[in-house]
Amino acid sequence: FRYTPHHYLNYCLTPNFKKGLLSHNSLGYRNSEFSIEKPTGVYRIVAVGGSSTYTTGVADNKKTFTAKLEQLLRDEYEYKDIHIINGGVPGYDSWNTLANLEFRILDLLPDLVIVYHGYNDLHARFVEPTTYRGDNSGKRKYWQEPTISFWEHSVFFRILSRNAGITKQASLQSFVNVTARKHSGYFGDNPMEILQQNPPVYFRRNLRNIAAIVKEHGIKIMFATWAYSPYFDDYPSTPFYQQGIKEHNKVSKDVANQYNLPLFDFAAVMPKDKQYWCNGPHVNEQGALIKARLFAEFIDANELIPTSLIMFAMYSVDYLILKILHGIKFKNIYEKMFGWLAD
Repeated sequence: FRYTPHHYLNYCLTPNFKKGLLSHNSLGYRNSEFSIEKPTGVYRIVAVGGSSTYTTGVADNKKTFTAKLEQLLRDEYEYKDIHIINGGVPGYDSWNTLANLEFRILDLLPDLVIVYHGYNDLHARFVEPTTYRGDNSGKRKYWQEPTISFWEHSVFFRILSRNAGITKQASLQSFVNVTARKHSGYFGDNPMEILQQNPPVYFRRNLRNIAAIVKEHGIKIMFATWAYSPYFDDYPSTPFYQQGIKEHNKVSKDVANQYNLPLFDFAAVMPKDKQYWCNGPHVNEQGALIKARLFAEFIDANELIPTSLIMFAMYSVDYLILKILHGIKFKNIYEKMFGWLAD
């Protein structure tokens, strides 16, 4: 199973899980092996979030959003000693990430944390208003194996019940959600009214706490708005989910502005065309590459990585000529290489 119970986080990724080209390392991250201790000179970035960060729509670890981001920062922006950890876990919302940050991410000693949330916290708002609370108990329960009907032990009857829609294959939501029959829970007669009755106050509080904790530890942090494609027949295609995502993106902007943090308005620039997505919330391989490229541009433009990590190839004349041939102006190279002399 891809997920395993956790005593504080409810669940996390199963260490050493492998399915084809998708795998988790021994620490339970969708990465190749690395040590908790950060090697000297390495600039470590951790991206946190749910399945959009994990990159559920891409089956190859080498083609996830985070893997491509690391590759681009190394090869095209020529930052050396960059290490990007995929801290995304499918189903994680800002409650999970807040706990994950405290109990796991801080131990990795990241230099920069990328926060990409917005969708899963919307699921938490679609609950009966009387159960909408700060501990998310209206949506989440402790890890519990779902009850299996006696006929499920028969292959014949299991197939019949699946085809008839009486039962369905157990999923992650079956183990951790109170409303497992519907992934997103309670809509009521008027979903827009539910959004009004359950405002994103806890999402705001969680993001503020994430920012405060990260800053307290002297770590850089950036937020990003959440992008989707509305062209699939799933939740992001519905007006009430689109409204909720819009509200959550505004919360991300507000918190970033309050703490004077960099905010990448990714939702404003990511193409929504179906060719880049495997469903409404998740990019495919093409989309993951575009996403990585857009994040790399933002990170570089906002100087979130020290320029001392730029690879200068011994400052040779040949190197400068190659960079000019690659379309980078000499002025920009000169400033990156020698701008520190003016300080």
